[in-house]
Amino acid sequence: MKIWRIFKMALSSLKINKMRTFLSTLGIIVGVSSLILITSVGYGAQYSILSSIQSLGSDVIIIIPGKTKNLLSSAVSIGSNALRKPLTYDDAKYLKKKMPYAKIAPQLTVNGTVKFENTEISTTVVGTTPDVFVVSNYKLADGRGLTDRDIIGYRDVCVLGYKVVNELFPSGNAIGNYIMLNGNKFLVVGTLQKKGALGQIDLDDMVFIPITTLQTQLRTKKVQIIYAKPPEGMSVDVLGARIKSFLLARHGMENFTLNSFEQYMQLAKQVTNIFTIALAAIGSISLLVGGIGIMNIMLASVAERTREIGIRKAVGAKNSDILMQFLLESALISTSGGVIGIILGVLGSVLVPQSVLPTHITTAAVVIGFTVAFLVGVFFGVYPASKASKLNPVEALRYE
Repeated sequence: MKIWRIFKMALSSLKINKMRTFLSTLGIIVGVSSLILITSVGYGAQYSILSSIQSLGSDVIIIIPGKTKNLLSSAVSIGSNALRKPLTYDDAKYLKKKMPYAKIAPQLTVNGTVKFENTEISTTVVGTTPDVFVVSNYKLADGRGLTDRDIIGYRDVCVLGYKVVNELFPSGNAIGNYIMLNGNKFLVVGTLQKKGALGQIDLDDMVFIPITTLQTQLRTKKVQIIYAKPPEGMSVDVLGARIKSFLLARHGMENFTLNSFEQYMQLAKQVTNIFTIALAAIGSISLLVGGIGIMNIMLASVAERTREIGIRKAVGAKNSDILMQFLLESALISTSGGVIGIILGVLGSVLVPQSVLPTHITTAAVVIGFTVAFLVGVFFGVYPASKASKLNPVEALRYE
């Protein structure tokens, strides 16, 4: 009952000075809402990237030219051609011959333009093989994918990504139509379902053609990357070991790097976690400022209520009672600010268009936001409360 009485007194004191209480709470509101919004953006980015990578398949091996020391540098070096022995389409055919049970998809990518009637757009042209649709988990919306005959015959056929179809054929069927791709006439034989984006790479803004056709146009045998997917029942590690041994025997050196989408998922998770923590730390500065504001307000409150404190002590209030009251006032300010800040932060995260800035609210962020707000109030309220409890009652009663 004693604690409840002290709590009601603390609440009454805050109600008397509503404007001052609101201004004290404002810093915590801004701090907590910023913290919630920032972490939701960080985790939203992580969720979006991981979902995109996972949609490609975590059991896919990525073979890139050149030997790199770490995963990050290997991701940056994809597409590099400044190598003594780059990967070629012959390497991919060699791996397919040695491992017919595996899905092997070499890839050569260039920027291009595609035109149909009066509509012309920029896109990404991907020279590849039929296995790419299995390896990358693409689903056909209409028509067919690439075939071995297309590859062997150097055919001018293409499969359009979801975005390309919508822009070139907004109201009709794309199958059977001819388009101009980088100045060459191609027959549309298939269209793909919506895939989404992988970071800044729009997986729907692509046109797939036989790798032999693109290599002939570019007069090259090189490929930028080779994807490999093990059959059911075989692990990625086993397939990776076999690929490594075959390429070592073929090249005579380890001038290639093997990674997996699972590794890239872990890397993406680590990078986005660091990014989110850094942003949260910056956002927490406003909480620190809010805490300092609470301490200043409470010190001013102690000075104003010195006589009140003296009267309370004269009628029997203990130091611990005074300490508890001022601590409760500080905690009430911070926790109420924390609750309002959480509500505003969650609303802000929900109202942000997901297509512009993906957000993902976690329970941990909400709990941490509230806990930090409470601890800030207690921490910055200790000194004013301690000062109030140690006032000499005789001197306090004389205070004007």
